Amino acid sequence: MMIGARIRQARERSGLSQTALAHKLGITRSACSQWEADEGTAPRRERLEQLAQLLGVSFEWLATGNAVMPADPGFGTAESSAHYHARLSPDQRELLTLYNQLKPEARAALVSLLRTL
Repeated sequence: MMIGARIRQARERSGLSQTALAHKLGITRSACSQWEADEGTAPRRERLEQLAQLLGVSFEWLATGNAVMPADPGFGTAESSAHYHARLSPDQRELLTLYNQLKPEARAALVSLLRTL
């Protein structure tokens, strides 16, 4: 399965349209369409990391197809997300909240900075 098909499969399983996904990522719907097209362009690594987190799949599966996509159809839903958040420490929850408030460019810069630490 090609990367575009994996993105489409994960997006559809999470119940998002291309428009909704684009809105959550701060990009255009046509960019999502390009990623899912057979001859389209693949997203950059940073964007793939965001997609994996948002769609509730592993980065490895999304990027390479080598890992197993979670079989639980509830994975990535609001209920499973709430369960996940309940297991986080207060610091982790705050970091995620602040990260999610950043624009995509700022997120990429933050991830880059953290990798250098």
